[in-house]
Amino acid sequence: MFADIDEAISNVAFYDSEKEGRIENIKKRIHEASSDEVKFELSEWLIEEYEAYNSDSTLFYINLNLKNPIVDTHQQYKNRMLIKKADVAAHAGLFGEASEILENINKEELDSILLENYYSAYCDLYQYQSEYATDSEYALRHSSLRETYIDSIGLVASPESINYVVNHAASAARNGDFHTAETMLLDNLGKFHSGERNYSILTSILADIYRQKGDRNNYTKYIGKSVISDIEGAVKENMAIRALATICYEDGDIERADRYLRQSFADANFYSARMRNAQSSRMLPIIGEAYTSEQKKMNHSLTVLVIFISILAVGLILISIYALKQVIKVRAVNNKTKEMLDEVSSLSQKLSDVNKELSTANIDLQNSNAIQKEYGVLFMEYCSLAISSLQQYQHSLKVAAAQGNLDTLRKKIDSSNIENKTLAEFYSKFDEAVLNLYPNFVEKFNLLLKPEDRIEVKPKEKLNTELRVFALIRIGITDSEKIAGFLRCSITTIYTYRSKIKKKALRPDSFEQSLSQI
Repeated sequence: MFADIDEAISNVAFYDSEKEGRIENIKKRIHEASSDEVKFELSEWLIEEYEAYNSDSTLFYINLNLKNPIVDTHQQYKNRMLIKKADVAAHAGLFGEASEILENINKEELDSILLENYYSAYCDLYQYQSEYATDSEYALRHSSLRETYIDSIGLVASPESINYVVNHAASAARNGDFHTAETMLLDNLGKFHSGERNYSILTSILADIYRQKGDRNNYTKYIGKSVISDIEGAVKENMAIRALATICYEDGDIERADRYLRQSFADANFYSARMRNAQSSRMLPIIGEAYTSEQKKMNHSLTVLVIFISILAVGLILISIYALKQVIKVRAVNNKTKEMLDEVSSLSQKLSDVNKELSTANIDLQNSNAIQKEYGVLFMEYCSLAISSLQQYQHSLKVAAAQGNLDTLRKKIDSSNIENKTLAEFYSKFDEAVLNLYPNFVEKFNLLLKPEDRIEVKPKEKLNTELRVFALIRIGITDSEKIAGFLRCSITTIYTYRSKIKKKALRPDSFEQSLSQI
């Protein structure tokens, strides 16, 4: 199964390209549409394509549809878009916005289909709030509210409805009725194919039921099916691959767990799923600790092996010397000389084999260090992502405060103390990490520059912005756009720094190559 998943991940670009092709085709048809009615219908199709792919684009086209003149004369159209907008906002982690939209909808105006979608949107909202809550009291309250809306779905939805099946199966499982939940899901799974969103949802919930039952084999099997379906359908709003990373970690497959978690991060970032990003972030330190533990074990084993091989090599050298002396002493005796020479030849071959093993051990040790460096890059990317999330959160609070006329809250939010402190701590940790890896980084960096252009660091600073730019390049982050993101400055500034320092170098043509050898 894991081989199929790895193959699917290797083809992510292909499935994304197919999705982008469908999206571009719909956009072209919208542009060519001759009436507001057709534009509205095509935009709904486009929203469906974007829904589990990119939340920002989905919300953009929902808002665009809400501005369509036809909405003014069709209240059901407007309600349909508002329910969809609330559902997408909930998936993206914008719980406050989703709740506000749903509260402002007059459910008395909704027909049975829209009412089902309305209740389903509330179910999703409380489900995600329950998953996100770290306090068990809040999680239980959200779960209880979700159960209320599941009951409401049962009153308006057909038993064949996917909303009915999904929510009632999950509810039955939570009440311990695993047989009913399993039967409902398996009966409906055959109606869909891998790559379809409903297939991904059904297999994911089915996997969770097996998890609750303690059936690990089927849990892993259906989580894997959900992952493959998500990839084939270019679904970026997902949780299955993160769950699979956890399974791999528990099984001791740290490398695969790390690879799957990276894909989970990439999907969450592309979709702009704040909640999924936060959930994946909780796994990062755990896998990092496992990597460190594995590395310590490897380093210890390599050290013991090197010591053993060194002792063996010294012993073989001493034996070789002794053998040569014996050859000299018994040169006159041809038979004994031949035997001794054969013995020396055999020992020399063993020494050659030992030297090859020592060379292999050294290569393994270098690879271990490369893993440490690679994980260091991932740690810094995570730190940068945490800062971005904090800034986004502060912005969302400003909007909430502005709408509620809460002057005191607005003053606190307008303060830049938290952001400045977080950035200062981030840069301090970054400087400390760089100087731990490369203790003489500043001195060696200055040796690459002309004497009159060398950089002096202020007494209370470890590194300044210019040095941080080239510290990132030394670590292996050479893309100017990524460096600009780390340092919270424009990409033009990064290009300026790189160009200016290169002109000050003793050997401009080989400056960055020399930098990589610090």
